[in-house]
Amino acid sequence: MPEKKDVPQFPILRGESVSESGEFSGTAAIVCTPEDLQQDWSADTIVVLEDDLETFFNENPKALVDLFSRVRVVIAEFGESIGQFATIATEQSAIGIVAVRDATSVLENGMHIRIEATENQADIFFID
Repeated sequence: MPEKKDVPQFPILRGESVSESGEFSGTAAIVCTPEDLQQDWSADTIVVLEDDLETFFNENPKALVDLFSRVRVVIAEFGESIGQFATIATEQSAIGIVAVRDATSVLENGMHIRIEATENQADIFFID
């Protein structure tokens, strides 16, 4: 039987990286409402934003700046490569990933995941 490290790992989700490249491992925190943003984030939190929050962030860009200043990685079901989300992620030197379809359905709070972001692609892997 091959060792775990020899087993190929396939991403559970894929999106578009819009800012910093890099790798990061941490725990997912699903955010579905603006009220979910009002919490203390640990150093390894990876925030996952539901699609319905796009309007909120478009109307409240300071909330997005505040979020990116407190966490290293944000995954969004919404967004595009050129837009407010991408601009703020780049300004804050954070990893920003957009257009991750069904992220809040596939990922769960506390799930340990790994992000690999390079150029325009980002892969999200489950870690057991």
